[in-house]
Amino acid sequence: MTDSKHVELDWLLNCNVEELIAFVRPMSAKNCEQYARTILGHIGGPSFEKVLMRIVETMVPTDERGPPTNSDVYYFAVRDLFPHVPTESDVVGRLVFFAMRMCQLRLEKNPNFIAH
Repeated sequence: MTDSKHVELDWLLNCNVEELIAFVRPMSAKNCEQYARTILGHIGGPSFEKVLMRIVETMVPTDERGPPTNSDVYYFAVRDLFPHVPTESDVVGRLVFFAMRMCQLRLEKNPNFIAH
């Protein structure tokens, strides 16, 4: 990783929530995926696909209410994949944030997929 990428990752992992949201809001799905993969590479753990599978499994409604709308549900669905990351660290939450935003953008881009 180049120094500028390292500095940017360090900032992403330490900025406040408002700064993170402002940084992510204009991003494309591809950029969100790149950052999610970078964070995952930084902390180690399962594959990106495994993390996404857990998120998607959580999205699929098990009743008539639809997918969870509380971000904590997705965080806790993924959290056990990272037992080596201290629970007081919010790096897993940031990973989930980028991955969820990527999913949201891709689903919005393909509305026919959502309807089925």
